[in-house]
Order: sequence, then C-alpha cells, then structure tokens
Amino acid sequence: MAKNPVIQKAREEGYNTGFKKGFDMGQENACLVFASKFDGLEKVPGIGPKLLEKIVSHFGREYFEARK
Repeated sequence: MAKNPVIQKAREEGYNTGFKKGFDMGQENACLVFASKFDGLEKVPGIGPKLLEKIVSHFGREYFEARK
C-alpha cells in the first residue's frame, strides 16, 4: 500500500517544526547553563580585565550577555 503524499508531507512538516522548536529551546537553555558557570568570574583572584576579555572573545559574547 502506497503512502498518502499529503499525509506524509503534513507529518514531515509537523516533525520539522517540532524539531526546530525543541532544538532552539535546548540551545537557549544550554547557553544559559554555560553562561551561569561564568558568573562571578571577574571576582576570581588573578583574573583581571584583560584575561576576562580574552575569555569572552574566545567563547563568544552571546554567553556573557544578560538573558531572561
């Protein structure tokens, strides 16, 4: 029995939409968890403004921006 192409297309579109939403949410949560590990890094003895800037540049500013 052949698959109905209309149903197959709707199923694939629904899957892709759900996958994208889940991926985006997971990526945002991962960034928040990763960024939380850097909270207070500027207060650690031996880490000054220059080293902190190198860390921020290496990992990317998006991990250090305030998120809600």
